[in-house]
Amino acid sequence: MDRSLLAHLTCPRSGQPLNLFGERVVGESVVSGELSGGGRRFPIFEGIPIFVDAETLDDQTLRSFDRKWAQHRYYREHTSRFYTQWYLERYGFYSEDGLREALREAQFILDAGTGAGRDAANLARFSEARVFAIDMSREALDTASKALSSPRLGFVHADLHELPFPDGFFDVINCDQVIHHTPNPRAAFEALSRKLRIGGQVCCYVYRKKAPVREFTDDYVRERIRELPAEQAIRACESITKLGRNLASLGVTIDIEEDIPLLGLRKGQMNLQRFFHWNLFKCFWNDEFDFFTNNIINFDWYHPEYCFRFAPDEFRAWFESGWEILAWDVQEAGISCRARRSC
Repeated sequence: MDRSLLAHLTCPRSGQPLNLFGERVVGESVVSGELSGGGRRFPIFEGIPIFVDAETLDDQTLRSFDRKWAQHRYYREHTSRFYTQWYLERYGFYSEDGLREALREAQFILDAGTGAGRDAANLARFSEARVFAIDMSREALDTASKALSSPRLGFVHADLHELPFPDGFFDVINCDQVIHHTPNPRAAFEALSRKLRIGGQVCCYVYRKKAPVREFTDDYVRERIRELPAEQAIRACESITKLGRNLASLGVTIDIEEDIPLLGLRKGQMNLQRFFHWNLFKCFWNDEFDFFTNNIINFDWYHPEYCFRFAPDEFRAWFESGWEILAWDVQEAGISCRARRSC
């Protein structure tokens, strides 16, 4: 990490500044050493400061995502083609120029739960800000940091609940498709909010609650595979992925003549595979992806222990006090909100 970025880190519990010592430097980048402050010491390994303790690393959801991000390069290559535009539309930026304008005056940006680093790369690309990308998964950070290089972009191994930054520090916080995988999403959101300055903006996405049959089936499957080793769980998902592929290949459209409120079904025409996917159980399939990538997406849904879903009004309640909603997007998969902190 660039030395100038390290200077902004603080002890996540005491908030005290950190001192760097024993560092090994290549150019302006600190590749190893230790940070000390608040009675605690935090190592730097391969340019990434580490604020996550060993006990936390044993979390089942974290282990599941470590396995996913071990396939980081492959997964990123097969999902990035559509992702940026989808992001821009959900948060009301609509275009790259719209995002650039929204970030024009930002000095510090946080990408909370960076995963493949796609958002962090875009946030750095379309701004002049210093961007901090954090994740609990060391696998994600190791591979993302090697693929993405910028003196304004720093990767940090940290927990959303214990962020190593001062309160009110960030102009923009991005937490896209992440917070629902924490043990307590609302508490995680409050922890993030404390790090945002008044007038700053947050972009946050949560999974949306689905039809009751799908909610039941998703939990049923998750309960039975979440304790499996990741490789076994990936194999267990293959039959679901194959069914999704086969349903999609039929090209059949069904017509729901009227709403069925008891089952959460809405009238209208729908492709048969999407009907199963949205209403009965997740069986993701996208013809643009190969089988492995489709299967990892299904694994990514079923295997992590923490996978909370919200109704739109439940998520909107997070922004009732102290926020101005700038963009609100509700889709079958999830709900996106961009909001400005007003107090």
